Amino acid sequence: MSKLKNQFSAASHKLAANFTTLATYSASTEVVERLGILPADNKALSDVVTPFVAAENKMTNKSVVTMAMTQTRDTAQEKAVEVARWFAPKWYYNNKAATATDILNAALEPHSGDRVSHEGAAIEMNVMKIESKSGHRFSLIIRDSIGNVAKPVNIVFIRVRYFVVRVGTTIPAGAADFCKFIDSSKHSIVLTLPADDAGLQIAIASCYVDAQGIEGPYCAMVTTNIS
Repeated sequence: MSKLKNQFSAASHKLAANFTTLATYSASTEVVERLGILPADNKALSDVVTPFVAAENKMTNKSVVTMAMTQTRDTAQEKAVEVARWFAPKWYYNNKAATATDILNAALEPHSGDRVSHEGAAIEMNVMKIESKSGHRFSLIIRDSIGNVAKPVNIVFIRVRYFVVRVGTTIPAGAADFCKFIDSSKHSIVLTLPADDAGLQIAIASCYVDAQGIEGPYCAMVTTNIS
């Protein structure tokens, strides 16, 4: 569900805070008994949240942050997001025992109650063309199924997700699991990477997003190297 994709794409410091709340609340005795959360699932969540939060806390003093520290944090974050993506639906969104208050107390986004005229309209898959530019940048052109760069009528913006392959990491099977993204309501779309990422491999994919924040299907993933 798109809500899960969006809320788990937040900034690292916010994710660290939210995941800490999710793990703490989910492990409380009353919640475990009432929602039926399995000890093994709580342990799986804690085992990835703890190192991610520890790595993120080391990033507060920007003057001492190194590339290795960033890579460690990013790798830990990706693991935490992967677990949270299945933990939240299993024990909160798809669990009849969980209330709306439980969802909020666990630092998760509530289900949207907003309605607009285009809600429910099918979101088409776009076609993405990328061009490498100097200065570790990429220029992206996004077109609809008939070749128009203008967004379809029910679309608010374009989401571009990307994954930089660092030591010890592999590209997720689906672009929805890429932790980093940029949103743009119009062209041109330029993705700029840090200079330290030059030479690394990157995977990029895009989708349309409607007024409810629902992501459409991702286009074919493109992998290339950062110049």
